Parts: sequence; structure tokens; C-alpha cells
Amino acid sequence: MAYDTIKLRSPALNSKLIQMIENQCFFRSGVEMSSGEVRYEIFTGELLGSWDARISVVPKDEEYQINSAGHPVLQRCEPYILVEASVHKVFNGHNVYGGPTDFQKVCSDFVVLLEELLEIELPPANLWTVHRVDVALVYRLSKEACKEFFAGMQLINFPRRKKGAAKYDMAVYFAGKTTTVKFYHKGSEFAVHERSRLKQFFSSLFAHIYGKGDLQNASRVKRKIEALQRLADNRLRGEVEIHSDKFQYDFGKNPLVSEVTDAYLQGVYDKEVEKLLREGKQGMDKVRTTRAVRQRLRQMYGDLNGDRLHGFWTTLATEGDDYTRALYPKASFYRHRKHLEEAGVCWRGTDLVIVANDSALPFDFAPIRSDKRLCYLPARNREEYNVSREQMRIAA
Repeated sequence: MAYDTIKLRSPALNSKLIQMIENQCFFRSGVEMSSGEVRYEIFTGELLGSWDARISVVPKDEEYQINSAGHPVLQRCEPYILVEASVHKVFNGHNVYGGPTDFQKVCSDFVVLLEELLEIELPPANLWTVHRVDVALVYRLSKEACKEFFAGMQLINFPRRKKGAAKYDMAVYFAGKTTTVKFYHKGSEFAVHERSRLKQFFSSLFAHIYGKGDLQNASRVKRKIEALQRLADNRLRGEVEIHSDKFQYDFGKNPLVSEVTDAYLQGVYDKEVEKLLREGKQGMDKVRTTRAVRQRLRQMYGDLNGDRLHGFWTTLATEGDDYTRALYPKASFYRHRKHLEEAGVCWRGTDLVIVANDSALPFDFAPIRSDKRLCYLPARNREEYNVSREQMRIAA
């Protein structure tokens, strides 16, 4: 398990310090960022998405407070700052693998880094409050297996999150008020959002190390990017974004960094993923072998209807969705499929020995912490995969 994006609120700061922060942020974003040679990009806006590698530092002097009528209203308060960033990318350069696993330590490191970049002194991290944490797990799966995983995810029904759901070929996103659950193929995301940024970063790094005129710099950059792309192509990434409302519900307030433990964050991830996938403790055990499927369907729908649904399941498992949809009337297809879902029946990765149903996705895969394909160690101790903090400072 690793932490990605975090959002923290500082204690009250004096106005002179706030002015220094505003001046530093303007300088960084207005001058240094435009040169394209800064590794740590600081700006005073909100992050665009999970792929955004910048550091957001927003000074504020207003907050929502409950009035006498019980409604939240925006009122003036002592000045403070909201900081947000992908600490995984800030400290590793990318989030293909690895990442910080000690929440309180990475928050402390993040605040110390802000002090260094802004050249100011800030309160220690344990006095800051927590407003967002993204908890992430990464799994070793081939690109074809990831495609099959997302094909199966298209069928998942999450009634409480229908309005916030988005499903794509290689990603799914289920937004909610307290948490957001998302899975995506890291290789596809890396190609779109990370390649160009890291190419610029490594170009600056190697130009500093070897000199701008070194003819090998272009090939060094290419090898580095291609190595990370190959690694990303075989990674499925799952994230649970824990919102401020979740912390307020569980703690009665936005907790201090010192009050949020790794065990708590792990528990939230496990619970949200289990609810979504209907697997593990909170869902009905999935069945996918032909005998178990027939028994389950007969128990739930009777012998006659159960056998009919078993025939439908066999066609679905051996011929696939498209063929089965064309074979059955539309209403019957969706009704039968709904019955299979309600019965906890899987039609991918079954024990039916049919060449056309050969699956790249392991039949026992589930994106939970106990799955044996979970990546929890650095990829390899090879130079082309690693980005050290010292190198990142050099490039800046």
C-alpha cells in the first residue's frame, strides 16, 4: 500500500508569513515554471487530476462555519494555507511503482520540503489537519489481463454511485461524497500524462550531469522513459480517494496528521473496494465452476429456471458477451445477466475448457491487499527504473 495525493491544512499563520508564501508561489509559477526546468512546480490553484504532478499551495483567510440556523456559511478566519500534491510523484518522480507507505512520515517530509522550496519556517506536520488522502495499491497484470478486468468491471452495479460513475476501456471511476474508488491501467495513463513530463525532467537532469552538448543524452532519456513504460504496461493501479467528509464522519472533525494511522487508511481502502466489487467479507462468494454455478442457480431460482440460466451462463462463458447478446432477445439477455449477477455468478475465468474462452486474467484475481499479484517492493534495483530524490534536486 502506498500514498499518492494528500491535502493538508496548516494551523493559523501570521500575515507576514502568508505574504512571503504568496510572493514565493508567484515567483515559482510565473518565472521558474515557464523555463521548463523546475522539478517541483508550485502554484496557487487546484490540481487538475490524479496525474497532476504539481504542488498546490493556496493561502486562505476564510472557512465554512455553521451558523445559528445550522447552515454552513463562509466566514473570515485567521490566515492559513492548504497544500496538496501527489507525494508519490514529489518524492519518486513518478508513481509507476514504490511510493511512501508511512503516512505520518511522508506528511512530515512534505512539510519540510515546502519549507525548503519556499524558504520559510512552517509548523510541524503533526499540527496540520488532514483533508484528503489517496490510498493506492498496484498489481502485476499483463495489459491483456487488464483489458479483461475492465471488461468485467463494466458490469458492476454500484447503486449509490451511479451518478458519479465513469467507465472506460482501461479505467473505471466511482465518485462519492465521502470516498472515490478508481482503477486504471497504469501504462495507458503513463503514456498520456507522464511521458512528456518525465522526458522534460530527464532531459534537464542528464544535461546537468553530463553537459548539454553530450550526444548520449537523448538515448539516455529514451531508455529511461521506455523502461518505465514497459513496467507501467504490466501494472493495474487501484486507488481509494478519502475525502474530507469521510474524515469528519469518522473522527468528528478533520483530524490532525498525528491522529491518522496507517491501519485506519488501510481499513478504509479495504472496505470501499470490497463494497464495490462485492468480493471478500461483505459480498456473496463468487462461483465460476460449472457445478458450483448450477448448484447456486438452482438454489436461488429453482431447478427449471436454474437450469435455463445455467445454459445462458455456459453460452456467455464460452462465446462472450457480444455473441450472446445477439443470440438472445435484448430484454431476456439483460434479465438473465442480472440474475447471474444477483446470484454472485462469474462467467470469466471459468473451468469450461474452451479455447475461445482462454483468459489472460487469472481466475482468482481480486484487487485487494491479500492478492498474490500485489506489488509491494521496488520493481528492480536497476538504474533505469530508479529516480532518487538527489537526482530530482539536481534537475530543479
